Order: sequence, then C-alpha cells, then structure tokens
Amino acid sequence: MCNLSFIRFLFILFISVLYFGCSDDKADPQENATLPPTIDKAVELTKKPTKPAPTVYIEELDQFQEYFKEQHETSFSHVNKKNWMSYTAGKDGILTKILLFGKPNYTISEHYGSSISGFIRADNPDTGPKFGEWSLTRDEIVNQLALQGLTETDRGWITLQMRGEIPQQSGRMYFIVCDQIGDKRAWFGAFSFAEGNPYKKGRFWLHPEHDLVFRTYVGKTAEQLEKEERGEPLFNSESASLVPSSDVPEPPKPMIELSQNFTPPPLAPDSNAQNEQSAEPLYQPVIKSPDKEIPVEKKEQEEISTDKEVTEIIEETEVPVLKNQQNLENEAPKGTLFERFFKNKTE
Repeated sequence: MCNLSFIRFLFILFISVLYFGCSDDKADPQENATLPPTIDKAVELTKKPTKPAPTVYIEELDQFQEYFKEQHETSFSHVNKKNWMSYTAGKDGILTKILLFGKPNYTISEHYGSSISGFIRADNPDTGPKFGEWSLTRDEIVNQLALQGLTETDRGWITLQMRGEIPQQSGRMYFIVCDQIGDKRAWFGAFSFAEGNPYKKGRFWLHPEHDLVFRTYVGKTAEQLEKEERGEPLFNSESASLVPSSDVPEPPKPMIELSQNFTPPPLAPDSNAQNEQSAEPLYQPVIKSPDKEIPVEKKEQEEISTDKEVTEIIEETEVPVLKNQQNLENEAPKGTLFERFFKNKTE
C-alpha cells in the first residue's frame, strides 16, 4: 500500500509540473542583430582614355597665360557652351600635355564630380575636327599638389596628360573640350583665371575677356623631325583654317617661376650717363699750392706796392666825399644856429 501511495504522489507531482509549465506565457522572440549600413557601390568615374601617350623626342613650352587675381576661380562643365577653353598654337608638332593652375573642388557637394574627361577640337568647340583624349580625377590633383609640397587648399600646377597624337599647327586655334564628368554631376575643378583679356588669341567659355592660367607643351615625333631636316612642312596649310599670321602670339619667354613672371626687367645702362661720367667735369675743384719762400727784397717791394694801392683807393673814395661837403657848405646859410633863430628877435 505504501508503494502505491508513493507512486500516486509522484504521478500527481508530475502532472502539476506539466500543468504549470505549459502556461500561456511565451518567451520573448530573439531580436536580430543590427548590422552596419552597407557600403555603397564604387563611385562612377568617367571613362579613361584608351589611347597611349604620344611618343615624342623634343618637348617645348608653346603657349601660356600666367596672370590671375586671388580668389578668381572657375570650373568646367559637360554642358554645351560651358565646357571649353581655346588657345592658338604657336609651334608645329604634337600636343603632349596641358597644365592648368588651380586646386581640387570640394568633395562634399551635390554640384562637383570626382573626375573629368574630354578631348581636343580644332577651329570650333562643337563641330571642329576631334583629336585625342584626356582625363583627370580629384585624387590625381591631390597627388600632384602633394608632389609640389602643397595641400588640398593650395593652388598649384595641374597636369592634363594628352593621349593619342593631337596635331598642333602654328596659327591654328584649338579647344580643350570637356566631354563627361563623373558621379553624374555638372561641374569639376577650381581653376584660376584672369580678367581683362591678357591672352588675346584664346578665351574661356565664361566670358570673352576671361582667360585661364595655363601652359601648353608641344613635342615632335621622329617622322616630323625627319621632315624638318628635309625642309618639308609638317602640315598642309591649305586644308586648315588658320588665324592670320600677324595675329599669332609671340613665342613665349623661357619658363620661370610664377611669382617672378611679372617682375620688371632690370634697367639697361644709360649710354648718356656713362658718357657724362667719362667726360671731364665743367668745374675743377680748387687745389691750394704749397706756399713758397719769398725773398726779403720781393716781400718789401710787394708791401710797398700794396700800400700805394691802398692809398690810391682811399684818395679816390675821399674826393667825392669832400666835394659833397663843399656843396653843402655853399648851400647852407652863414652864421651859427643861434644867430639864425634868434637874430631877428635880438635886433
């Protein structure tokens, strides 16, 4: 009987445990772990040039404009009529690179992209013959400035390396044209410019009298050098529209530092001044000769002569004085002063 009662007790305990364990309370569901935001896809850049850089044996500075004012900056756009800069070539050859003076644009902006690409046109920025390719990214600008010891906020020279053979004919006008800007933005870069039309045979799209700060470099291939040795022209001038030769800019000066570009040249020596210095002066300085010993006889004769001269001068000065006194005596009334005033009264 005891065993049955003990078994019955265990059975009731087991049922009670099951009953209270299977309640309506449910465990809180497990919360999913929050992950960091997904990284966006890589920035969409412009297409990079596929043509190789031109192979040249001689590279020379051709055109340049280095004048600008502080805080005068502008940008390129890919929109028509807002995407070009023009210049007139002064040397025959192949365009190797173009340098612009500026700094990177802001990274956090809804207007500026992170890259730019384009090409070169001749004669007209919209319809002229199309040559070569070029591209540039903001990171490349930062790296180029760093090599010059500059930061992102400093201005410096920015190189646009040309790809493909881009002919440069002296007297012909060419256009740097922007074709595409990365990130589907409208603007790129912060490039320095000048007002007042300092570069006569070129301009920037913004205004007829605005010119970017730039330098163009021209090289020559082996074939072009052989033509020059044979005396043959590099280009057929009849098939190209040229600017009149009288309007072609003069060859540039040797490349110098930007800060020293507009320092006045040293003054040439004045030939007249040199002649005046070499000629004898009109008035010679007085130089005293040393005193010489004079004999005693000569000294006495000189003293006598000087005494005679002095007496003659005194006599000449005394004569008019005596004459004046005689005239005054003749004109003056006779008698004393007392007689003249009191004569009538006494009489």
